[in-house]
Amino acid sequence: MSKTLTFFYRKKNPLFHSIEQVFGRIAQQLAANYRSEFELRELSLPRITKLKNLLPNIRFARRSQSDINHITGDIHYALLGFSRRKINILTIHDCVLLKRLSRRDPRFWVIKWVWHVWPMRRADIVTVISENTKADLLQFIRCDPAKIRVIPNFIDPAFARMTRNSAHFRERPRILFVGTTPNKNLDRLIEAMDGLPAELDIIGKLSEEQLARLRQHGILYSQSFNLSREELLQHYQECDLLAFPTTLEGFGLPIIEGQAAGLPVLTSDLSPMREVAGKGACLVDPYRPESIREGLLRITQDEAYRRRLIESGFDNVRRYDLDAVVLQYAELYRELIKNKAPNLKSA
Repeated sequence: MSKTLTFFYRKKNPLFHSIEQVFGRIAQQLAANYRSEFELRELSLPRITKLKNLLPNIRFARRSQSDINHITGDIHYALLGFSRRKINILTIHDCVLLKRLSRRDPRFWVIKWVWHVWPMRRADIVTVISENTKADLLQFIRCDPAKIRVIPNFIDPAFARMTRNSAHFRERPRILFVGTTPNKNLDRLIEAMDGLPAELDIIGKLSEEQLARLRQHGILYSQSFNLSREELLQHYQECDLLAFPTTLEGFGLPIIEGQAAGLPVLTSDLSPMREVAGKGACLVDPYRPESIREGLLRITQDEAYRRRLIESGFDNVRRYDLDAVVLQYAELYRELIKNKAPNLKSA
């Protein structure tokens, strides 16, 4: 008999939707490929995440729980509402807040215990999107490593269907930059681009400080945010290269999106970016603007190098096929169903 599988999402926010996009596609594929095994539901919590809203969200999750409950990210605390008799899965995408906050900051301990320690203890399995995230978790949280499974993100098949795969650049190359939070490292990229004949296509909201820095360095740029999937694809189509010199990521999805779209990619010589990129990216030191500049110059001036990056990128993205990732989740659910079968009621 099939089991009811519920994906739980944070309350919808037009500015933050990457988790919902990823697991929305996974849900579609699970429903299409494994309909005899799983009855799919997708639910968003009713309130945004604030301390005063945690308990109402936990109560909602408890009322809505099913045979298999999967917290898809960000709202880890909602798992505290689930019965231990159910199958409960938690996906953690990164440990950015734990790494960014000082242990002297009370918020560190709230994030550690309410978002990580307690939900991880109650989960049957914790999935992470990279070995780097697993290592970070084990650094902060005492946990059996066997309880943490690595299942990577996938590449949206729409990127692979794009036709832009030329290594020929226009006279003033257009550089795509995705995300404007501090870890995305826009300030150092701006410094690296000073004086280069190139344009910057920025996806994300810019702060007044970032706008001032763009003007200070004379960078020709465009900005957009709150894009639909089709609009985002269009930006990949219209740009010449992807610059992703981030200092901190759980995975780094734009890397494989750029590779699948046929763009030469520049990213950081840090984990997990270098592992995600494979041989299909120009790796730079994200903390040194001169290193970022050298990478940009090599990509923009050496067509043979660009071609090698593009071809290596196409080879690399085969590791992130959607069906292969969905199969890993399906096999995980089957394993947990087998282990907890006596406690579950058929759907």
